[in-house]
Amino acid sequence: MRGPRPGICNGIMTAVLTLDDMHQVARGKQRAVFLHPSDDSKLIKVLRKTADLTGRSAFNLMTERRFPSLRMRNIRKEYLEYLRVMLSNPQPEFQPPVSHMYGFVSTNLGLGCVTEKVVGDDGGLADTLKTLLVEDRLTNRHLDLLNETIRRLFDLDIRASDLTARNFVFGHRLIGGYSEAEECVVVDGFGDVHAVPVRSMAKWSNRLGLDDSCKRLAKNNKLHWDSRTRQISR
Repeated sequence: MRGPRPGICNGIMTAVLTLDDMHQVARGKQRAVFLHPSDDSKLIKVLRKTADLTGRSAFNLMTERRFPSLRMRNIRKEYLEYLRVMLSNPQPEFQPPVSHMYGFVSTNLGLGCVTEKVVGDDGGLADTLKTLLVEDRLTNRHLDLLNETIRRLFDLDIRASDLTARNFVFGHRLIGGYSEAEECVVVDGFGDVHAVPVRSMAKWSNRLGLDDSCKRLAKNNKLHWDSRTRQISR
């Protein structure tokens, strides 16, 4: 039987993967994103050191330094939401509107979360909604894909607490081979991370939360959100 691939968590930790600046492709407020050094279809997310964090309030930084487990809580919530969605939709053809997640690896920068890589037509990382807006490349086709993903978030009752323009990407999935159809995929920001998990209590409360998240997404990017049709437009 073929054994686990080096670095993949399969019950126990195996070889440590080495990540460096050449592998880094994105950096958020909490995590840095790296290309997987041995698997072109995956990315690795690693928590940034608290001392390196920027764009955070003094209160948040102080709280995270005193209670480092709070940073892990968001990761747990993200994985729990992914598991809930996948276990609720076990059919083999099911593709969630959020990126696939594959467990953890040990890296030289700390514990890494392995996630799906979505690529553009050129084979590079897919464009984010933020990039398309900044570069004035957002088309009606992109809006249709975005609204289809939003529709599925509501239909599948997915908890998503941080729907920012950087967390939506437009491209092709590589799992099972290069997908011909372009998709809009939520690559971060899902999971009910609030201290009081109101969104997890009932469908109606989550729908209110999703409506509020979409309204803020539209407002922050000079777009329009229609709560009745659940559509974003220019």
